[in-house]
Amino acid sequence: MSVFASLSAPDDSYHGDGCAVFVEASLGVLEFSGKDCDCGKPDSPIVYMGSHVVPSDEDAREGVVDIALIPSHITRDGRDDQPEDGTPWPFLRFGVNEGTVILTPRNVRQIRDTLTDWLDSLGAENGHTRSET
Repeated sequence: MSVFASLSAPDDSYHGDGCAVFVEASLGVLEFSGKDCDCGKPDSPIVYMGSHVVPSDEDAREGVVDIALIPSHITRDGRDDQPEDGTPWPFLRFGVNEGTVILTPRNVRQIRDTLTDWLDSLGAENGHTRSET
């Protein structure tokens, strides 16, 4: 079981409202329709097609930026020094599943806001509230 909790980050699993991928099965309940995406996955990074290609908002979108923290309630043998105020551990997991992706300003703002929120949650000392060993 992972000790990490995922945070908000650009992801290719999100489809915009009204995307053909989903059909309303009943009031407020969406199911996969079996149809192709027609929304362009607006929150997903753009597929990197090489350093010789200038990206476009119309390019294919795939990939996931993974950002995750370790919640304060997680402990391990010899490490029960987490504060009781809910401050997360001062370690952050960050990954990109496609190796290289192109980020839009919307993607960068989302990542910036997530990273800022995480840093702010560590308190005034920004990560020095616990031992990092």
